[in-house]
Amino acid sequence: MRLRNAIAIISAVLVGASAFAEDAKPLTIGNKVPAFPVDGYVKGKNITNFEPGKVYVVEFWATWCGPCISSMPHLSDMADKFKGKADFISVNTWDYSKKADGKESVAEHKARVQDWVSKNDQKMRYNIAFDDDKDTISTTWMRAAGQNGIPCAFIVKDGTVNWIGHPMSMDKPLEEIVNGTFDVEGFKVDFEKKAKAARDAQEAQRKLMADMKAGNKEAIDQYIASGSAQQTKGNRVMQVIQMSATSNPTMAFDYFKSYAGKIEGVDAYNWCGAARMLVKGLKGDDQAQVVKMSEECANMSKPDLAAIAYIYHAGVLYNAGNKEGALAWGEKAKGAVKDYPETGRDSVVKFIEQQIAGFK
Repeated sequence: MRLRNAIAIISAVLVGASAFAEDAKPLTIGNKVPAFPVDGYVKGKNITNFEPGKVYVVEFWATWCGPCISSMPHLSDMADKFKGKADFISVNTWDYSKKADGKESVAEHKARVQDWVSKNDQKMRYNIAFDDDKDTISTTWMRAAGQNGIPCAFIVKDGTVNWIGHPMSMDKPLEEIVNGTFDVEGFKVDFEKKAKAARDAQEAQRKLMADMKAGNKEAIDQYIASGSAQQTKGNRVMQVIQMSATSNPTMAFDYFKSYAGKIEGVDAYNWCGAARMLVKGLKGDDQAQVVKMSEECANMSKPDLAAIAYIYHAGVLYNAGNKEGALAWGEKAKGAVKDYPETGRDSVVKFIEQQIAGFK
């Protein structure tokens, strides 16, 4: 679970920075489901509508999404457990690769995803559908419901949305929905409070992007300071660094120097992850300083999270052009896995192996 959270900190910000479909009809708990125009199925039943009296789990994922991949075994176990009681549909979305000459074609995309699924077939024991090249389903479902990160799951009963959330958190709700004991109205109240908070956060992010584009450092500093808890402040600093790492690396570098390793409650691997993005946009002494600070943060990591910090720092070195150093820190990460909590250790090992393979 901790690896999922570690990766999600970065991917959620990147996804959240993408354009929001403001023209999508709002979707909330108790609403009838939108249309479901799948662009074919990778495997499983060809489900295109939701029958009365039946329960469905609709989950969204992408091949690049580490948290999605970590959730797959759990989704498969749930699909096995509720076989005959609920149909599971996993929708591949936000996954069209960019190439030098534009986006991959529909045929290229389908071939790539089908190949990926065939290699991971046993941990994806459920129906797998394609969203179209415009991400129509994720727009009218996820975006319309204010959900801006994957994986994300919807539980549908009688053609109505009963629950929305992370697939790792749906065990109890799904059990109750299948049994007819779930408090839909009670969940709706809680969900809409969170949805409002998400909308407010998104509006704040839009303003932040505008302030960053305008170079309004005073407004950015005020945004960071308005996070009351240290954890919130750390997340906001990380957000500023990640959002400006490509567009304004000098600004991102200034914030990294000011805050990296200095905010209580923010695990060291987060700073190494931010440095991995930032270092690509810098040169010379600035790049060398980020590498040095990332190493300092990695060495500050708690033993149970050191493996993640080390592999992220390895990525910093690789992005700075030091392949040999990246491989050495990759091996160091492998050695630190023994201190990672047993739950989730296998996922950490696979993640580290994938990263090392990319360095070679």
